[in-house]
Amino acid sequence: MGLLSIKNLRAGMVLEEDLTERMGRLLMPKGTVLTEKYIKICKMWGVVEAHIEGVAGNDINASALNDFNPAEIAIVSESVHKRFCHANMDHPAIKELIRLCILRMAEAKNICPDHLRQDSYLEEETTKRQKMKPVKANPLKFIGEHTKLSTLPDIYRQLIDAIAKPSSSTYDIENVISKDTNLSARLLKIVNSAFYGYPSQIDTLSRAVSIIGTRQLSTLAMGINIINIFSKIPSGIINMKMFWKHSVLCGICARILAGYKNIRNTERMFTAGLLHDIGRLVYYNYLPQESIDVFAKAKNSHQLLYLTERDVFDLDHARIGGHLLNIWQMPLSLEDMVCYHHEPQKSKNQMESSILHLADIMANVMSIGTSGERLIPPLNGEAWLRLGMTPNILSLTIEQADHQLEDVFKVIFADDKSQ
Repeated sequence: MGLLSIKNLRAGMVLEEDLTERMGRLLMPKGTVLTEKYIKICKMWGVVEAHIEGVAGNDINASALNDFNPAEIAIVSESVHKRFCHANMDHPAIKELIRLCILRMAEAKNICPDHLRQDSYLEEETTKRQKMKPVKANPLKFIGEHTKLSTLPDIYRQLIDAIAKPSSSTYDIENVISKDTNLSARLLKIVNSAFYGYPSQIDTLSRAVSIIGTRQLSTLAMGINIINIFSKIPSGIINMKMFWKHSVLCGICARILAGYKNIRNTERMFTAGLLHDIGRLVYYNYLPQESIDVFAKAKNSHQLLYLTERDVFDLDHARIGGHLLNIWQMPLSLEDMVCYHHEPQKSKNQMESSILHLADIMANVMSIGTSGERLIPPLNGEAWLRLGMTPNILSLTIEQADHQLEDVFKVIFADDKSQ
């Protein structure tokens, strides 16, 4: 018996067990011979996998690498396993992520993903820094001085006020958003992008609000406003296009995974992903030289970047990010997710933080963009069990995220020529 991903199902295969949709409703009984029509029905109902007679899922997955030169696969595999050095490689989800990472790099003929592209600059700067006396820096000092709520756009503060008022109606919040024509246009473009995949054009903000929801659209609007705060990061520290690509990708993965768990406000999950590493921008913007020290120390010791941040700054970017969102009066659920995306077991909402935790790992595996981390963060075993997912969901999520990324990224950064 084999448990096959939906994308590996073919006409003529026979179900070994009853096939149900997410909520447990029977779709097809054991013994059903699959047809193209039945497979299409499975996809419509969000089926992720099926038990098939006489087929081994592992054999099908392994065969995907057979089309590549074994010598090339060996080189790629060695590179990938080094990135997973802190992961539990016996975990079924990690095994699948390693396979997917090898496959992506082999297909792209790329053994130098985005996280390695600034090494030459950083090595030069690190040599200079080694001659200087290290100074213990306090990133919280810069948060208090430079990232007050007053530094955010007026539209952001108006949105916070409108959402906080119990008497605010859908019209009131729509009216606030509509005052910013640029923001309104971006939101409409997102609504009409592959991010939602609606079959017909949605051409007014009021219709977008009625379909998606006031809170959901407001959360998106707040997240889009925040990304403009850190616009003067030294270019040698981090490539901001790569930083935001990683962030957008994490948000998309989080939103897709949330859909599998029937979480209604998936826009909140996207915004959490968009902002999950924003704490790093405090380091990069206000402590650029110290950030270079962190990069060098993490690289030389093969340590995870967020653990090195704790060594150097006493706080990692996740805690700094959570503190920022608190100052900016973002919803507590977002603050909690960002603060604990590396330690979801400490979160008040462990399900949502576990989703963001997995989404961040997947975005790192996909190697599109980077926020500075060279290695793959380890998967929290409790978080995986809490999600109740199977490894087959990983490739489906990555496939959907690949499809949506460029469309969503171009919309969000439409007017930013630096991106």
